[in-house]
Amino acid sequence: MIQRKQTLFLLAVAIIAIILFFVPFQKLTIQDSVWPICLMPGCSQGHLTSNIYFPMILNTLVLIISVATIFLYKKRVYQFKLANLLVLFNVMILGLFFLLDFAIMEQGSLLSYQVGAFLPVISIIFSYFASHFIKRDEQMVRSADRIR
Repeated sequence: MIQRKQTLFLLAVAIIAIILFFVPFQKLTIQDSVWPICLMPGCSQGHLTSNIYFPMILNTLVLIISVATIFLYKKRVYQFKLANLLVLFNVMILGLFFLLDFAIMEQGSLLSYQVGAFLPVISIIFSYFASHFIKRDEQMVRSADRIR
């Protein structure tokens, strides 16, 4: 049953998690020098890399859990819980992206958000849809069991 709707949504969450590693989510401008901030360790400069480890770990967990959840199609209740966990982790990533600007701000620096800062919002929506369809499948199976 890998061809279900929730599989496509979970696959989209995994693809967004991969893209999020390479796309900058913030741009820091300090006195005519511009630094993109992304989740890959080599992408950001200097003191910026210490602030991105927790979002990077959470994004890696989102990637692993979303791929693992695809193959748990026989355990729908567990799959539903993991899909809800994906929603929670993506909300935490989004919060850390917007919380990071308070940790980085220095005198005379300008911080602007890039496309990558809003990718977790799409991932939250896809995770919610996957969770919704998993729940609907479980309700359908339980109603069919009652008929027997």
